[in-house]
Amino acid sequence: MEIRQLTYFTVVAKEKSFTVAAKVLHISQPALSKMIKNLEDELGVLLFDRSEKFVQLTDAGEELYAQAQKLLSDFESLTESIRDTEHLKKGHIKIGIPPVIGTSYFPSLIAGFRNLYPGVTLSILEEGAKTISERVEDGSVDAGVVILPIDLEKFNSIPIVSDENVLILHRNHPLANKEIVYYEDLKDENFVLLNETFMLHHRIISACRETGFEPKVTIKSSQWDFIAELVALNQGISILPRPIVEKYNSSMILQLPVNHPSVKWEISIILKKNRYISFALKRFIEYVQRNISS
Repeated sequence: MEIRQLTYFTVVAKEKSFTVAAKVLHISQPALSKMIKNLEDELGVLLFDRSEKFVQLTDAGEELYAQAQKLLSDFESLTESIRDTEHLKKGHIKIGIPPVIGTSYFPSLIAGFRNLYPGVTLSILEEGAKTISERVEDGSVDAGVVILPIDLEKFNSIPIVSDENVLILHRNHPLANKEIVYYEDLKDENFVLLNETFMLHHRIISACRETGFEPKVTIKSSQWDFIAELVALNQGISILPRPIVEKYNSSMILQLPVNHPSVKWEISIILKKNRYISFALKRFIEYVQRNISS
């Protein structure tokens, strides 16, 4: 039984005439009669009493007519729902965004996207880039915004912005007069860092070890503003993304460039390889690419 057969059947039932129904459906009467006869043969019952001038539904026809109306209504609703999804009248995106990146760029991006597509629901997971990569891999989020590098065997990467990490320190710190800082200058310092769920934590630790020392990490936190406040109270130094530091307005903190490859801050949207990408997610990625620097 096909949807088209049910559609033609219901039109004949409504019009009580094969001739009128054929005109409504824009097909020939013989073709319509043949389709209804095939449906009756498939079901093994007569659907219409053709003995009178106007065809009438049999008992079996009455039952099929009642069920067919419901099925066709559900099918139309399903079709409309799919069209609505394609045209972004509705949809749902689950995306992971680290707080340090989210604070820098995404409030205005999310607001702008929602203004364009109010029917799309956004669920935001706020975790470190390392955790978000794991969530993208296990499929619990559709996409993640992370700091490079990533495992290109597992993920597709869509670059969206590039900036740098900077050293922040108290204005009275002995290094405050330098124009540029090297990692070897930091071997005796107390580090206040984002915790292990953040990729930046691991990059800083690795850079210190490459330079020949184990960093003394005295405080770890998941909140960048808490870290900045501790530096403002002269509790240690930290390395944070420049856009984040510029959101923290304190006369007690200075930022200095660090001469090391690890200070590059490259952000990408990552997608699990070979996973279906919804219409809503495609539009979200396109919107972010167009507007993240504006």
